[in-house]
Amino acid sequence: MNSWTVSDSPTQPPPSTEEPVTRTHVKFVLALEPLLTVLLIVVDLVKVLLVGLPRLAGEIFSTFVPRAKKDVRGQLVLITGGGNGLGRAVAHLFAARGSRLVLVDIDLAAAERVCEELKVEHGASAWAYRVDVSRYDECRQLAERIERDGCGPVDILINNAGLILFGFINDCSVERATAVMDVNLKSHVWMTKVFLDGMLERKRGHIVGVSSMSGMYAFPWGVIYSATKFAVCGFMASLSEQLRIQGHSQYVKTTCVNPYYVATRKDVVEFLQKPRFPPLTVEQAGREIVAGILREDDVVTVPKLFGVFTRFMLLFPVSVQQVVRDYLIREYELNNNLHT
Repeated sequence: MNSWTVSDSPTQPPPSTEEPVTRTHVKFVLALEPLLTVLLIVVDLVKVLLVGLPRLAGEIFSTFVPRAKKDVRGQLVLITGGGNGLGRAVAHLFAARGSRLVLVDIDLAAAERVCEELKVEHGASAWAYRVDVSRYDECRQLAERIERDGCGPVDILINNAGLILFGFINDCSVERATAVMDVNLKSHVWMTKVFLDGMLERKRGHIVGVSSMSGMYAFPWGVIYSATKFAVCGFMASLSEQLRIQGHSQYVKTTCVNPYYVATRKDVVEFLQKPRFPPLTVEQAGREIVAGILREDDVVTVPKLFGVFTRFMLLFPVSVQQVVRDYLIREYELNNNLHT
């Protein structure tokens, strides 16, 4: 008789190796992921070099051989702060090229006076409007009045209106500081908001923001003024990038203008008691600004070498920049009345 031995417990399957293999695979992928990320970044950097270097070469070339200037005959140019100083000079230069002008100013009499000059000296069509460009509702009403008066669509918007405020922050009144911040920044935002849509619909336009060299490097003699000019530079840079990623930058252009001190008014001349470099005349600044607009430059610094020098200076640590300020720019000598 055959006997069978039966085990009390069921037969156990052989141990599986799947789980350890899976864990090893996961660890390998996790270890490889940073390497793949680095590899992709390297590939992207190569793309940047291949695409960027020719563009850099083109920009360097254009420094010595400027791009051709566009024809603005018959185009409508709107200039805020067009009744005096830089705005007036820019208006004359555009009128001489056959443009039609809309001059906006809080001082209506000054804007009307410049309009008469443009008509007499250049035979240009020109309109004057009184607008507080720091108020959105007035900017919106301006667009309606321009359309109602038959001026035509705005081709070039030059946001030039601005207030100057020399003084340390603890010396400035709240009322004056508020006015400077409202006019120097809000005017750019509201005027652009009002007129940009029309440019996009027509697939043609140019928005110009007049900032300052004080918007490229800190200006200790006018903290609030400098802050507003930094804000304008940031606004224009952001607007330019918005138009680019939206696919509009081929036909709606932007230009940010950063002039050195311009002898536009008596208070500016009186403040600059001992500048290391003499201020620009209104005519000199106007010529270079208009030339940059006509070339459709993204950024215009006046004089151009000051912009190159400023960008180079900003590459260094703040302590080194302060040495440049003390020994080369000599900011402490600018105005003795503010040393207290």
